[in-house]
Order: sequence, then structure tokens, then C-alpha cells
Amino acid sequence: MIEEKPKLVYGVEFGGVIHRVFDVRLPVIKDTIAALTDTQDACGETESPAANMRYRVAVMASALVSLGNIPKEDITPTLLLDGLVDTDLDIINAAIADAKKKRLAAVNSLPDIEPLSSPSVNAASVNSK
Repeated sequence: MIEEKPKLVYGVEFGGVIHRVFDVRLPVIKDTIAALTDTQDACGETESPAANMRYRVAVMASALVSLGNIPKEDITPTLLLDGLVDTDLDIINAAIADAKKKRLAAVNSLPDIEPLSSPSVNAASVNSK
């Protein structure tokens, strides 16, 4: 079965074209750090409701693998803040939540592996005998 890429309802205008088809990946800590830095630089703080919204959109911009034919380097928080409507923001957030669920399902389907004991622990138990 071929999985269709999700589409935005209203899309984002770029280069005189409305872009609606998108793909996301699971955001990671690196995305969080970049989003916090972007928010601090743009807002001078990270605590207000406006800064919180910018932070969320900055994480989203990092997590977007593609948005229509927009070059990845042009998918920025500013582009999304200027061109994304609330309905489409919710659609992208749902796709990110779905990526998290898929990762969790994959993790839960794998067996747990016990970590190997460290050499210092093995040496200590040998030396105490």
C-alpha cells in the first residue's frame, strides 16, 4: 500500500505558488535548541505567549522535511509565521504527533536489551574474590 503524503488545507505561499503537500520527521533535541535560540534572538525572551508560539513554529520548521517544492533552507519560522494559518498548523502538529506514535510503536515492538556490565564493575568483583 502506498501511503499518501499529508496535505495542508490552505497551504503556504512561496514563489507565487501555494504549497500544500508536506512531510515531517520526529523533532529531536537539536531542533529544540535551535528553536529556543531562534526564539531568543527574535523575541529577546522565551517565556511570553508570543515567544512560545514562535518556539513551536521554529520546532515545526525544523521538523518539516519538505513543503511542496520549497527548498528546505527556505522553510523557516518566519516563512511559517507569515504564511501558515491555524488550521494548517494543527495538521502539521498532528503529523508530528503521528511520527511520535510510529516511533513509540517501533520502540515497543523491539526487545529490551540489558546493558553490558562495565569493565570496572567486572574488575571490582574479580578483585574482591
